[in-house]
Amino acid sequence: MSLLDVHLLILLLTFFITSIGCVYILRDSVFHYGIVLIISLFVTVSLCLFFYCLGFYRFTLPVPYVLPVVAVSFSFLALFLVRYRPKRRTFPFFFMTLTFIFTLEVLLKEYAGIINFKNGWDYWDSYSLYWVFSRLFDWIGEGVVPAKHRSPIRSETAGYWSLFLLSAIYFAIGVFILRF
Repeated sequence: MSLLDVHLLILLLTFFITSIGCVYILRDSVFHYGIVLIISLFVTVSLCLFFYCLGFYRFTLPVPYVLPVVAVSFSFLALFLVRYRPKRRTFPFFFMTLTFIFTLEVLLKEYAGIINFKNGWDYWDSYSLYWVFSRLFDWIGEGVVPAKHRSPIRSETAGYWSLFLLSAIYFAIGVFILRF
């Protein structure tokens, strides 16, 4: 199997899995989550093309292959954050989710070779943009999706805080490794 085949397989699997995730969340309230989805698709495509045209990163595959996958996967992230965000103590939730997403980006860049950074773009730029994106859609979701259509996770459990602690340790190790 060639590297091109591996890249296409990764794209197809990502598109398939995140599409199923979007449909799963949409089925609770097609209208409300559909609005978030449409806004997210527009914002994601616009940002991706904007940063791509500025030359901050490149993909090994042509943009028309990658763009739908990026749009659907980031839209799934937006829907996921809106649906499962806890009512209180939201920072650990965002931190854990974005640390996981960031790990996927590192794997796609460093080991799969799908993404190549250019013109000074680096991991911190991506990570910062994830935070802006997630907080933007948290705010949009608050205004669009009523509480009755959400399934917030409980932030008072020991499991929540244990997972946050593990994520913080993992993040610190990752920062140390990426720094050198």
